[in-house]
Amino acid sequence: MTHPTSRPHRAHAAAALAALAALALAGCSSGSAPEDAAGEGAGASASPAVALVEPGSLTVCSESNYPPFEMEQGGEMVGLDMDLGREIAADLGVEMKNTTLGFESIESGVALDTGQCDVAISALSITEERRTVMDFSDPYYDNEVGLVTDGEDGVDSIETAREEQVPVGVMQGTVGETQAQELGLNAVQYEDATTLFTALSTGGVEAVLDDVTAIAEHAQDDPDFVVRDTADLDD
Repeated sequence: MTHPTSRPHRAHAAAALAALAALALAGCSSGSAPEDAAGEGAGASASPAVALVEPGSLTVCSESNYPPFEMEQGGEMVGLDMDLGREIAADLGVEMKNTTLGFESIESGVALDTGQCDVAISALSITEERRTVMDFSDPYYDNEVGLVTDGEDGVDSIETAREEQVPVGVMQGTVGETQAQELGLNAVQYEDATTLFTALSTGGVEAVLDDVTAIAEHAQDDPDFVVRDTADLDD
């Protein structure tokens, strides 16, 4: 979810961590105990070294419907990010509690700063701007951006969309939105993925610029969605 340049790299999704929760995640992959400020080892359960918003629970902020990373099924939040959150919580010896928020409040760091969650796990691409307001885990997912249309008619590439200035839907607060602006696209903002892809299917926009993993998931609901162009993401 960043703009393509002469150095094509794929941007990474990562978990954004509050400062103390970062101690917990640091111990998850290695199996070693995180250390507190005094250098003393902490156990596998919630310790004084990890100050949680709600004792006994790891509160995870995510966007409500961005498959395959997070979505609701049978009244329960599921998906790749939710699985990751539950593994982190299990490593701490606590339960995961999910809080769904608008993506902009997550990626801006507001959700973490205001104590709404311990960890933000919501398909967050790592950018230098976001590094100024939050700490990131190691990357855990590579992705690329895609331009999708409803059917085979209409614009067939990102370049054509720019030249013809057709309305292109983007999700507010995402790096895809930033990329669309830098590419000179006629970007139309939508608050979440549901309204974004609904606008595409109902003719509100002529194309959508989003990451290809999310596009593939939404294409299962609407087989007319066609990926017309893709671009690698810059780190």
